Amino acid sequence: MNTFKRKSLHAAVLAGLGAVGMAGTANAVHVNPDGLGSVLIYPYFTARADGGGTSTAYYDNYVSIVNTTASTKAVKVRVLEGKRSAEVLDFNLFLSPNDVWTGAIVRTADGAGMISVDKSCVVPNTLFAIKDPAAITSGSLNHFKNFVYASTPADGGGTTLDRTREGYLEVFEMGDVTNATATAAAKHNSAGTPANCAYFEVNDSTLATALAAPSGGLMGGLSLVNVAAGTDYSYDAVALANWHVGTPNYSRAGDVLPRLTNGNVVTSTVFTAAGNVVAATWANSRDAVSAAMMRQNVMNEWMLETNTASGTDWVVTFPTKFAYTGPVGVGAAIAPFNANFNNGQSCDIFTMSFWNREELTTTTPIIVLPSPEPSVVVTSNTFCYEANVLTFANSNILGSTNLYNIDTTSIGRTGWASIGFTQAIQQLTPASSATNGVADAAAQPHRGLPVVGFMVQDFANGNVNGVASNYGGSFVHKYFRSIGTTP
Repeated sequence: MNTFKRKSLHAAVLAGLGAVGMAGTANAVHVNPDGLGSVLIYPYFTARADGGGTSTAYYDNYVSIVNTTASTKAVKVRVLEGKRSAEVLDFNLFLSPNDVWTGAIVRTADGAGMISVDKSCVVPNTLFAIKDPAAITSGSLNHFKNFVYASTPADGGGTTLDRTREGYLEVFEMGDVTNATATAAAKHNSAGTPANCAYFEVNDSTLATALAAPSGGLMGGLSLVNVAAGTDYSYDAVALANWHVGTPNYSRAGDVLPRLTNGNVVTSTVFTAAGNVVAATWANSRDAVSAAMMRQNVMNEWMLETNTASGTDWVVTFPTKFAYTGPVGVGAAIAPFNANFNNGQSCDIFTMSFWNREELTTTTPIIVLPSPEPSVVVTSNTFCYEANVLTFANSNILGSTNLYNIDTTSIGRTGWASIGFTQAIQQLTPASSATNGVADAAAQPHRGLPVVGFMVQDFANGNVNGVASNYGGSFVHKYFRSIGTTP
């Protein structure tokens, strides 16, 4: 009998680097291209309407979290609004071996909430147990909260629950459950019901003693389903491996921790377009995690074909920005970000280049405008939120209010584009680095911003009489990394 273990080229490279003596490299935090990790980032959800405005074609967001291992996992699930990553819901989830948890983010009368009929154990136990008249049939709805961003001092981004209708999600493995009683409590019987979910709530304050270090193996995805529009935009969660090693990182349900920036790993590993492996040691885990997602360019396509009534939106999310922009207030942020969140915004400059499908580009700089357009002259392109949507020719497929519009008059209907983060502040420099296992004479700066996201396109075929002929597609962004002393 053959036994197959999860193994990939990038894992083999990491192991090799560890063997040549780069301390900690084998346990460096990195984006796992194979999609498994101890942290999952879901770059965007929306409970708004396709096209925005008065449209009632609202989105539902179907979320899955999968434990691919033979270990029971203690997991933190956190939902964040999109302007400055203010928490709107968090809970603890306990996944038995090979278990899958599912839930949905849906629109409510004044905001959004999460619904689940999944049987896996959660804390609080009653999180999805209270019936709600507005919930999906047989479901139980937990309404998102605005406590964080509605408190004093106000951040200027609005205090109503409408703000909870778009954002992103973080999922953290806090540890492998090793206590036999706890493992048995999470195990499902033949009817699919865990043995004793109450155990986890009763013992929430002491569960850290029942855990070993996170071992990874989580995967997940999200589907943005719009029944009225007849579209589905699905994507895989971004997986970070080796975010926290050696010890568990447990926090009680409702605790603000863990966050992306409080792991215990201060080394990162990235792979460059030239085929090099760059390992770096940082002053803190915040910078290590950011370095793993640091990209100077974000690239994707756009399509606005008239015969298919197509539109295009890009999601651009900065998952660690909250840790650099600090509390609400004026003044400069910590590099690589520009400004603290104040008066509803924290803006970072970007450039944008365009090419049509026949290689042609524009020589006229295109200013990407917030929507609605400001009353003052805008001279630079800026992203001012943590989860942003860039729309082409006012497509606004996702109905976002964290929106920036590109006037495509001078660039045509189809092509590809590249966002550039090239400002002097937009870089991080480690304490030390190594390329392909050989120590660099000078630490190699990582340029750009820590960014994730994807593109969505819709299509409508008006030539099929009496048949709903709407389609949608999603495509992850492609990236260029700039690492080294020369940009």
